[in-house]
Amino acid sequence: MTAIPLPSPIIAQAVKLFAERGYAETNLPSIAKAAKVAVGTIYRHFKSKKDILNTAFTDIMNFFHDSLATAANCQPDDPETTFSRLFDAATASMEQYPTELHFIQQNVFNEALNAESRAARGRVIILINNMLLEGQERGVIVKADVRTQLAILYGSIVSMIDIVWAQQQLEGHVSNQKPLAADLKNQVWNGLTSERRVFN
Repeated sequence: MTAIPLPSPIIAQAVKLFAERGYAETNLPSIAKAAKVAVGTIYRHFKSKKDILNTAFTDIMNFFHDSLATAANCQPDDPETTFSRLFDAATASMEQYPTELHFIQQNVFNEALNAESRAARGRVIILINNMLLEGQERGVIVKADVRTQLAILYGSIVSMIDIVWAQQQLEGHVSNQKPLAADLKNQVWNGLTSERRVFN
């Protein structure tokens, strides 16, 4: 997998700080210090901290969308194979880019996101929704409100992102997550394809 094409060291350092401290707790002087530039230099490239957030969010989200879309568009295109490829692509991204994904996860519903960032987020949601709806139409995935299935899939991936990111912060590296990812993929797939009603 290629590197995420972040446009500058300012963005790269801001993403790290946003992931570690949160967007609200990060200020421009701390970004400037981490990037080893003057605050005035930041203002020559970006209007505000919000501008930095949106540039980073859009670039990273577009990168992940393209990675997932490439995985989803391979043949064969049966629902199980498509799900497997999408899940594997997401897992590979977690191992290679835990900080960037943690940043995305923290800010996916940030009120500071502009129209371009929200559109980038929407493209990823549409890609996953289409996979789920296609599986329903083919009778492989349980017929249900696709939002509930998106919540199952998204929630599982978010939890794994947090685990991987925390491991990187505590241990300084990300170990092999393949056994955990395989278990999670099977559990999610079984949850999407096996119907056994208990509650009304």
